[in-house]
Amino acid sequence: MRSLQQHGPVFALLLGLTVVAFGRLVTTPLWNPTDIQVLCEAHSLSSDSGSMFRHIGFYFSQPILQLAFMVEYRLFGIDPTGWIATNLLIHTINSFMVYMLVHMLFPTKKLAVLAAALFALGVGNYGKIFMSIHALESLLISTFHILVLYFFIRNDFRHGGRIISPLFVLGLGLYLMTGLTRNASFSLIGCLIAYKAFFYGTQRRRLATADILVFLVVGTLFHLAQSRWGHVQSILMVAPGEQFSLHSVKILFLYLVFMAFPIQQSTILRDAPAWVRWVFEIRYLVRGMISLAIVSFSFFGFVFGNRAIRFFIAWTFITLLPFSGFAPETSWLNLSHLYLTSIGFCVIMATAAIGTYNLLAGSGWRRHLPYLLPLIYVMVSVVLTHELDQRNRWIARQPQTLEAVAYLHGVCLVEPDDSQ
Repeated sequence: MRSLQQHGPVFALLLGLTVVAFGRLVTTPLWNPTDIQVLCEAHSLSSDSGSMFRHIGFYFSQPILQLAFMVEYRLFGIDPTGWIATNLLIHTINSFMVYMLVHMLFPTKKLAVLAAALFALGVGNYGKIFMSIHALESLLISTFHILVLYFFIRNDFRHGGRIISPLFVLGLGLYLMTGLTRNASFSLIGCLIAYKAFFYGTQRRRLATADILVFLVVGTLFHLAQSRWGHVQSILMVAPGEQFSLHSVKILFLYLVFMAFPIQQSTILRDAPAWVRWVFEIRYLVRGMISLAIVSFSFFGFVFGNRAIRFFIAWTFITLLPFSGFAPETSWLNLSHLYLTSIGFCVIMATAAIGTYNLLAGSGWRRHLPYLLPLIYVMVSVVLTHELDQRNRWIARQPQTLEAVAYLHGVCLVEPDDSQ
């Protein structure tokens, strides 16, 4: 009851912010071809859902996602409203877990609330991940990612990292779900190791402790089983035509810069106000300055920052590694890939704002100026989400989209013939 009284209002705040910022997305009609395909597959499986459980490959090929899509199809059918509302609810839960995680690592509750609020408002990922039905995959993976870290670190704080504890068992079970949904365990293990690297010194323990080793062994065994029975996928999520090389370092920094400067060539930019297009024209100068700022902050943050700051700087880089593969024929960056990474961005921005506010405590009204930058990013996030949604609504009105939706209705709404 005490925890509910302490943390319940924070959850209500995050839910309110999510609804205010992104609630209108639930009225957007079907627009994404992948969503239409997902709904067709969900309808096909709904006629014989037990077939999924009758082959061993199911248990190593995203079973949690398949079951989640099945449940949503039973609840909402092909109406996108319920699906998008579910995305927003999961995002709210993720935002609340960000608050719990940051509150555990930092002594200041205000910092945790601000970081979680920025994440809830889409700062760094700008809301694109909420707009499609198939984005449930990335949202659930992120949920498991954050929960595993939370229970792992909580177990380290309370029980010294013992592997015989309810917190560790719960975290390990969620880790298996993460691995079972997708090979996101690569970045998850990286974050766990980063935590140990920056916090183990205060615990006077080795980096290669039993809890880390158990996660590594279980993850390795799972991937061996998946390669034999399940859906084969590279551990670094390489899409067809993508590859990893030294050029991936450039892709990594392009994504980091894109998170801070979310402008790239698109139809939205073509119709944007003149001043936005002017800013885009000087993008090389702006991106160069942001890149230098990222390198500088990362270096000095590691040297002079506290353990929690170092951990979230490492988080920012590690969670982008799976998406640093590149296809030579494309230079387009996907905002959805920044969802987990933006947690580190929000934590760092909140830390800087509150830290500067404390330094200016005796400066009158000027002490509030550090909150101007987070406010600007919130405005950018809301405006960009609105523009993306307007584009999606336009796509939904196009003849090819209407034809695909009509086909979906024909597949899903045909009554079975009982005479056969």
